[in-house]
Amino acid sequence: MLRLGITLKWLARRPTADAPRRNLEEKKMEVGAFYLPSVGTKEEILKGMAGKRTDLYQRMLKEIGEQVIYMDGQGYYGAGFTEHHFHIEGEEVSTNPVILDLYFGMQTKNMKFGQLGNVLPSQNPINLAENIAMISQMLQGRTFAGFARGYQPRWVNVLGQQVGLQEPGEGADYEELKRSLFEEHFEILLKAWTHDTFSFQGKHWQIPGKPIKWLAHEVAAKYGQGLNENNDIVEIGIAPPTFNKQVPDMFMPFATSERSIVWGMERGVVPVTIMTHPEVVKGHFEAGQRAAQKAGRDLKYGQGMAMSRELIVADTDAEAEAIAREAGSFIWNNFFVPFGFNAAIAGPGEGPFDMAPTFETLSERGLVIHGSPDTVKRKLAKLFKELPVDYFWMFIYNHMPHAQCMKSLELLTEKVWPEFTDAIGTSNVTRLRAKG
Repeated sequence: MLRLGITLKWLARRPTADAPRRNLEEKKMEVGAFYLPSVGTKEEILKGMAGKRTDLYQRMLKEIGEQVIYMDGQGYYGAGFTEHHFHIEGEEVSTNPVILDLYFGMQTKNMKFGQLGNVLPSQNPINLAENIAMISQMLQGRTFAGFARGYQPRWVNVLGQQVGLQEPGEGADYEELKRSLFEEHFEILLKAWTHDTFSFQGKHWQIPGKPIKWLAHEVAAKYGQGLNENNDIVEIGIAPPTFNKQVPDMFMPFATSERSIVWGMERGVVPVTIMTHPEVVKGHFEAGQRAAQKAGRDLKYGQGMAMSRELIVADTDAEAEAIAREAGSFIWNNFFVPFGFNAAIAGPGEGPFDMAPTFETLSERGLVIHGSPDTVKRKLAKLFKELPVDYFWMFIYNHMPHAQCMKSLELLTEKVWPEFTDAIGTSNVTRLRAKG
């Protein structure tokens, strides 16, 4: 079980911790874009090996660049990218989301960029803490961090073989090992961000381990710290720190179980849900609210929570449906469903393989929300009345035609989001930067 002492102390003094809000009434919900990103259109992916094509990857960079530059001037919170490897088919070509964050962050002025999320079990937590700190400095605080346990053994087991993830490679012991690594790596990250120097003794890591003889101990003693009475190194620290030593906003996609949501809410990590059944999500929200209260955070229902849905808006319902049918459902039904992702749309008593993997299923159960601006506003009003959140992540499968994606973003910005948040539709440099 992860020790909570450091987390609770940090939450009490967190430099960037705005008090979470129940944003339905206050219209202060933050909205961001969540990219896989994929490369190529549906037709290009069907031809095979889309992930190995330079032309498709360059087009992806150009198109997402145009999208985030547009959102940057309209008050959107940020954009995030997954971490996945070996996607030669083209579904999720995002081997290093931190580099993507820097690439798009350097083209913008206001939005935050982050990872949704880093797969912690197979990562070196010190290297990751350093990388996120560097981008935080380079973007002057315009960054956030997201963390996941990982579900794709094709790459998690290969990259994580040095920490035991190749054997057993599946089953209950494998899942418990991933959870143990995830929680320990998170604690190391947080210590690295919140302490000038630190030590750590865990199940998987000892930092720095045995005292290290340091020939430059006089320099460390005069200008640094971390030495014992024998002038040995007993603590280490990362440099540079995060911008102004601020801990980035933290997210956990996708939190699909009550256990995960409780873990995140206890630690100030925002769970991102894709679950669609109101009864299921209500139970998760209430469990998260109780967990936050136990950690000393008095939150209302829905505070500290995030949600993700695919949104497609066009001039008419018929046009939006035609676009949506050729958008995210192709990758969802062909790639995500075999991994059990339809658990996101299951009701009580249903399993992830109990419903047909079709566009109609995703639409009827609300994972894909499409229509004219008025139709989408009605659907979102019902959703947010039942499930108010602090953050909404638009799940953008960028293999849909760029012009249609831009039109959808423009209609959302001009005709939909102003109904639910005052943040969208204006340039909010001060608002975004004030949040760190």
